[in-house]
Amino acid sequence: MTTATAVDWERMAEANEIPQGGRKSIFVDDVPALLLRIGDEYFAIEDVCTHDGQPLTDGPVANGQITCPRHGARFDLRTGKAMCMPATEPVRTFAVRVTPDGIYVSAAAAANEAVRSATSVTRESAAPAAAMPVASALPVQTVSNSGELDDAAIIEALRQVVDPELFVNVIDLGLVYAIQHHEGKVQVEMTLTSPACPAGPQIIQQSKMVLERLPGVKEAQIKLVMTPPWTPDRMTDEARDQLGFF
Repeated sequence: MTTATAVDWERMAEANEIPQGGRKSIFVDDVPALLLRIGDEYFAIEDVCTHDGQPLTDGPVANGQITCPRHGARFDLRTGKAMCMPATEPVRTFAVRVTPDGIYVSAAAAANEAVRSATSVTRESAAPAAAMPVASALPVQTVSNSGELDDAAIIEALRQVVDPELFVNVIDLGLVYAIQHHEGKVQVEMTLTSPACPAGPQIIQQSKMVLERLPGVKEAQIKLVMTPPWTPDRMTDEARDQLGFF
């Protein structure tokens, strides 16, 4: 492993310039980045969300992670690892050194290797239920309605609803928590990949539309729930393959 030399480090701030909880926009190797102070620790992370290229500049920081203010993706400040959807790729992090004469940042080999080793969400970390067929993974509750509808027809209709940012349908993403139907009325409990997902209203409206097109459906109600929170473990293998999860 190559150790950064003196010429690798660039002075980015005065020693006491950044207050506790503060941040400063900088450039490291012509890459926009953020220099943050959390307690007595300093972090430097690329200032771009790998989901949509938007800046992380004003994103809230908690538990050693920064959250994209646009869509809610979170990144680990130490490794740059993407901690939740909709981001699937890490961001770069940079080495930080604090001395009495200033705060220095380097795109050192050690920092870059840490980022390359940080995968987004690994297949090994997924719960066994993620590989189960959709019918087994979904907590579907069914009430008899004289055979006008069945679970398969409802699930296949919902497969037509695609998350406009991830381009994967809501069934394979595991967004649907429960389905109930009775006498032509369908009730669906579903969630979003992130509470801040701007596509939420569109997904809900499309889900309602595709269900109400089914023969025998008089009304479809979509209830948005955030408990339990969605995790990538709920995705099918097809969704993982499509999103490039390894």
